[in-house]
Amino acid sequence: MFHSLRSRWNEFFFAQEVPYGMALTRITLPLVLLIGAIPRWWWARELYSSDGSPAPLWVSYGSSPLLPDLPAPVAVAMATILIVSLVTASIGWMTRWSLVVSCVLYACLGIIDSMSTLTKYTVVASHVLLLLALSNCGAIWSVDAWLARRRQSQVNLPAAPPLAPVWPQRLVQLFIGIVYLGAAVTKMHTPAYFSGDQLTFWMLSDINFENPFGEFLSMYPSLLTIMAYVTIIWEVLFVFTTWSRFWRIPTLVIGLVFHLMTYFTLGLIIFPLLYCATYLAFLDPSEVEWTAVRFRRIVRSIGLGVKRRVPSRAPSPAWMQPTYAGAAWALLLATSAVIGVEVEHQRDVYQRRGENGPLSLTAMDPQLVKTMLSPAQPIRPQDMYFALDVGTSTMGGVLSNRRDTFAHGERALIQCTLQPPHPDMWVEVNLHDADDALLRRVGTVIPREDLRASFFYDLDGSLLPGKYDFVLKYDGQELTRRSITLSGPSPKLTASR
Repeated sequence: MFHSLRSRWNEFFFAQEVPYGMALTRITLPLVLLIGAIPRWWWARELYSSDGSPAPLWVSYGSSPLLPDLPAPVAVAMATILIVSLVTASIGWMTRWSLVVSCVLYACLGIIDSMSTLTKYTVVASHVLLLLALSNCGAIWSVDAWLARRRQSQVNLPAAPPLAPVWPQRLVQLFIGIVYLGAAVTKMHTPAYFSGDQLTFWMLSDINFENPFGEFLSMYPSLLTIMAYVTIIWEVLFVFTTWSRFWRIPTLVIGLVFHLMTYFTLGLIIFPLLYCATYLAFLDPSEVEWTAVRFRRIVRSIGLGVKRRVPSRAPSPAWMQPTYAGAAWALLLATSAVIGVEVEHQRDVYQRRGENGPLSLTAMDPQLVKTMLSPAQPIRPQDMYFALDVGTSTMGGVLSNRRDTFAHGERALIQCTLQPPHPDMWVEVNLHDADDALLRRVGTVIPREDLRASFFYDLDGSLLPGKYDFVLKYDGQELTRRSITLSGPSPKLTASR
């Protein structure tokens, strides 16, 4: 038994495979990271150097500095080299060194600017870049592979696809699964996630980008509750089901749909694209080869096939040799850094060489300073209220249907939703008739840790058909009201003896 387990362990981590999945991840991941790296280059002086206002991670935790304060030219040079190294990593030129440089600079700039550069996706990306650097992902579909084939053609070596140990790819897969598992554990300790409140508040905000589809979905809280439960179940099972032949594809498809939906519902861009890139590491070599064969057949069927060129027997140029290629790559990074620093210097964002000299700080409005330094103002009751809905049933503690028409004998469920933070509150939902006369009143305490409270009203025969209002009150102040219509024949009133 021990021998069998050891054999399966070795097969799982140390089997030799063509690194198709890691090569695809290497090609796509740096391109995704460029979406955030290029725009930040224009603000490198402000974000990462002592000339601006960096927010180092160690300041937030009160620990000793991990890096010295960077002069502006150094910060700009680092941001420039990061962009160039991501490009060379994607095309596979000096692949391992490009990935190492990208990983180090990406992590360094992230911890220097913990307010904006350092995000969840930068942490995930830094780990994946490190694992890519440990792999042989540059052996195929890269400039390095092309140069190697040119050198092999001179000594008549076969051009078979190179094999590499699969353990770096397994570590990427395990890393993604463990991240999902950790996210699920965090959600389990967040009651607002299961009720859909957290998703609702995210979808209604435009902090990232506009997401009108998310605003539309926020109108269906029961659907958000279902999505919350499905997501957490999928995150828990991901690390276990991706090794199953039957469940692997459905699990990955659900993940792709989930991450793409975060763009339409939450306005995220880099985060979903990052995970789509890492999902390529889950591809099996046989799947890639099957897809490549089908793709070549389609290309040839429409007359777009390209004839293979016979390798040249002429000696390779000197620049193709490994030593010269490495020197050219290093020269490219150095030249790019110098050009980047000079371009940023010519931009003169602080106008140090302008007609009026460096830009000076302007005094703040005294009233604004007074407002900022004054004690916090109490939250208005109307700012604590989020929604008041009327229906008849719930799902997962959330109102699953909204209604404004009822019949005699039905029970109306009124649900009040508050916004965090709020204090312990005594909240009333009173029943008023069409003349705004108070008929009934029901109240309850909503603790500060809860965001929702439910109230019940039995619409019995004591109420005549017509219009009624459910009025939400806090501290004697009306916050909002919802109107309903009680339909049906008038109840028969009998006098009791």
